[in-house]
Amino acid sequence: MAEFENETLIGSGPFKLTGYEQNQFVQLAATKSHPIANPNIDEAIYQTFDNQDALVQALRTGQVDMIVEMPNTAVASLRREANIEVVSGPPLAPSVSDIFFNQVLPENCPPGDGVCTGHPALLDRNVRLALAHATDKQQIIDVVLLGLGAPGRTLIPDSLGVFYNDSLIDYPFDPVLANDILDQAGYLDTNGDGTREMPDGSRELVFRMNWPSDSTTAPRTAELLSGMWGEIGVQLELQALDPDTLTAVCCHAFDFDIIIWGWGSDPDPGFLLSVMLTSEIPTGNSETGYSNPAYDELYAQQAVELDPDKRLELVWEMQRIVFDDVVYIIPFYAQSVQAYRTDRFTGWRTEEGKIALEDLSSLLVIQEVR
Repeated sequence: MAEFENETLIGSGPFKLTGYEQNQFVQLAATKSHPIANPNIDEAIYQTFDNQDALVQALRTGQVDMIVEMPNTAVASLRREANIEVVSGPPLAPSVSDIFFNQVLPENCPPGDGVCTGHPALLDRNVRLALAHATDKQQIIDVVLLGLGAPGRTLIPDSLGVFYNDSLIDYPFDPVLANDILDQAGYLDTNGDGTREMPDGSRELVFRMNWPSDSTTAPRTAELLSGMWGEIGVQLELQALDPDTLTAVCCHAFDFDIIIWGWGSDPDPGFLLSVMLTSEIPTGNSETGYSNPAYDELYAQQAVELDPDKRLELVWEMQRIVFDDVVYIIPFYAQSVQAYRTDRFTGWRTEEGKIALEDLSSLLVIQEVR
């Protein structure tokens, strides 16, 4: 059997790898004779930091020229530094945080592994709508992200550009309206203990809320939601689960009520749109158990539509359907927060709709400050 040792890396880009040490650094040298794009800089070194405080301090001292994945807690102090510019905006790699409800119907419970123990009240759009109106997204953004985020509307994040349906008008934070919706739907607090009951009195509106134990934002989000929703007579039982356990109770067991989690997205919205298909309930890709034949049909249409404008109309309509059905509450789209030294290099691309100082869009055009 022939063996091939691929010891020499081969590429055609404007930078080539000249040095590498795992978990330490990656060194790239500029290809000055590149036929399409000639970088102004000679090299770029990506250094890994185990500690975010050390990362921020390295920028302050000039050890590094720019930083990515910085903690939001450092933003205020860095903005006071004379030679440092902090920038924020939609990330290069699209992502979304979500709050989702167990909406699987009994007839759609996956055979075999399906447990389907979701609270029946969550099958009622009125309940989900009331929870949406009782969610102060701006407070969550201010507390959890220190203001560095935007209120979300759909599972398709704003960083997906034209695919994001920005025409949707979000449900306003209105606890009075939320209470009225539940009153009119028959969810009353008949015994005066502060917790509403199902219209037939069979169960109280006490929901299990889970999130992955490795999340840095979900614990505080859960605490805030517990207070907000408690104001409308909905109580939460909060519990973090390790990611593997959370996956097991979620998809496709549906052994939960409400989960705080999130998605990373491809540049195309096809995959994120697919997780709301009826056909994905038994596969484990559906996290909600949502089923809507009209939505399924639109997904099939957009999958084969060759006209970009027509496909965009279908994608926007799918988002509208899910938004109207209150399948998710999207608390925020977190911004990418990065910073660079203004006294070292100039020309960083920060007005391109996304923030990614490490991307070639900046590395090809920045110039050393003379």
